[in-house]
Amino acid sequence: MIGQESNPPAHNRFGHDLAPHSRAPQTSGGAPDSTDFVSNSRHKSATSWPFGTMRPFSYGALLVDPPWHFRNFSGKGEGKNPTAHYQCMSLDDIAALPVAHLAAPDCAMFMWATAPMLPDAVELMRKWGFAFKSSAAWAKQSSTGKAWAFGTGYVFRSAAEFVLVGTIGQPRVQSRSVRNLIVAPVREHSRKPEEQYEMVEALYAGPYAEIFSRTSRPGWDCWGDEAGKFDEVAA
Repeated sequence: MIGQESNPPAHNRFGHDLAPHSRAPQTSGGAPDSTDFVSNSRHKSATSWPFGTMRPFSYGALLVDPPWHFRNFSGKGEGKNPTAHYQCMSLDDIAALPVAHLAAPDCAMFMWATAPMLPDAVELMRKWGFAFKSSAAWAKQSSTGKAWAFGTGYVFRSAAEFVLVGTIGQPRVQSRSVRNLIVAPVREHSRKPEEQYEMVEALYAGPYAEIFSRTSRPGWDCWGDEAGKFDEVAA
């Protein structure tokens, strides 16, 4: 079940500059609330904990779909721009989130990024303390599955999206037979295929957490202002 966190005063959807009518972040999971997490060796000063009931320094695998903000070259692509579908954040604001404080000593991160954002995604991982290790791709089929998707493009017309893998410490790879390719149809804007969860779970042990989540999944804690958005669709 997705629980609604109370609205923090004068903060944005993720704890930075809340717009007057923005929804507060939602979380799922049974962990105790941690509004001020305790200082320790990986954290120099106590600060407000933006991730609701998520447990600090606990997760063996994190799945992140950042709400990147970028501009189109022309007005023709505005309908497919993320800003037309959900509130986006600057790279600095995303990087300011204490995502590293969610990670267990040995942790893997899976981060979604489109091709133009790949350099920023690698840099964001680095700022969060993760070392880039590998990548996978989602080959996007049309909604019917009978053709390849025909997305916006800067050089190519996009029919793929990428997920980068980074690590803190030395998380153990559970399987050496997982391919770095997902072939699945597109659905609602920015909705990722269900196979993403199967890929993460096959490769690394939990506990599992999804940041900027839109779909609940048993055994996962999830956080984001659109958490649970696609639950009724999935049902």
